[in-house]
Amino acid sequence: MPIIKDKYAGKGSQTRSRFLTRSKDRAVTESTPVGLTTEQKRELEKESYRANPSNKTQVSTTTPTSISQGITTPPEEKIGNITGYNFVEANKAILLFTLNIGDTLNNIYITNANVDAAASVVSLNWSSGDQTNIDFEVASGRINATSGAISTSLFSANMPYGASVNLGEVLRTIFKNVQKDIYFYVATQTVGVSITYSITNE
Repeated sequence: MPIIKDKYAGKGSQTRSRFLTRSKDRAVTESTPVGLTTEQKRELEKESYRANPSNKTQVSTTTPTSISQGITTPPEEKIGNITGYNFVEANKAILLFTLNIGDTLNNIYITNANVDAAASVVSLNWSSGDQTNIDFEVASGRINATSGAISTSLFSANMPYGASVNLGEVLRTIFKNVQKDIYFYVATQTVGVSITYSITNE
């Protein structure tokens, strides 16, 4: 899942960025100095990652490797038809999963458990058809605009810390035995938001 370089970087704090993540990020492997706080370690890891030019223009459909407090971990946990994903990047639209022909989306369960104990905007959009040139405008965790394809907002809310939402009842009715591939994109305002979803094929 690639990260498109933020063309607005360096223009101040009031910026809006356009991101689409589909590439496999390279994990930070350099050792971190001892005696630093967790926040200082994270900042060092971010600077090291951004300084690597090979991380700027990757294009792939694989899921990125996560970095959490200096520990490289898989971003997804999959058990049978259930998959979990923990966000480690904020204000970036990612391709969370693709619902293939014949699939049924049983549930999406979203939880805001970020480390700062803060509220977080979470946006979930779906799209179909050619996704080659799709791009998103994301600001403060909200997907504000889509270009290159048509996407539809399925869920968008400012979730308090510790809050959860269960979309299963609606999803099972709408996305049952779908007749074409459907792509689901998510953006969050903060890191630490987690999503669990279940897909079956009938």
